[in-house]
Amino acid sequence: MFFERHLENILKFFIPSTTDPKKVLELVPLCKGYVRKLEIDQFLPPVQVDEKEESNDLTDTEEDANFNEAYTHHYDLKDLITALPHLEELHLTYGVKSCGMNFEWSLFNFTEQDCFSLAAAVKMCHNLKDGGKQLLEGLANNKTLTKLDLRHTEVEQETGFLIHQIVWANREACSSVQTCPKQSLTAGPHSSQV
Repeated sequence: MFFERHLENILKFFIPSTTDPKKVLELVPLCKGYVRKLEIDQFLPPVQVDEKEESNDLTDTEEDANFNEAYTHHYDLKDLITALPHLEELHLTYGVKSCGMNFEWSLFNFTEQDCFSLAAAVKMCHNLKDGGKQLLEGLANNKTLTKLDLRHTEVEQETGFLIHQIVWANREACSSVQTCPKQSLTAGPHSSQV
């Protein structure tokens, strides 16, 4: 548990584009045999220095927008997760704890690149337990989900049925649901295929 907590703390306070990624990867040889679970309850975004304030330049060029977009992604977990052969549970929260008066919505962004990075990392970790029940907790009160694609996941049949029920309860917002090829979520709660 020491190695798990130590690695969690380093990841919680890792700042992309500031902290050296080697700092995380240097721990892997020491802890790879002991880490079975990671609970990261904050995942810091990169620190952005607002250059417009420093230069008093009020124009926002396309180049500035591209620069800001390039540095809004969180730490890429792929190298770390592939190096932890016994990892069974991964709990992540993309956001900042105790930000106080420095609150900004950008501290809680989950970018498309973050999504691709996380998907690639999870795909490389073959020991993760079925996380469908945790997905259910997140979907239970979700009224903004419009599409859900679970075709390439290996959720158990019971979990797939429960996901179907939750999505059906929120059907006003959800327009498209895809599950694995042998499972299909159709228009009704009593559909024959789940």
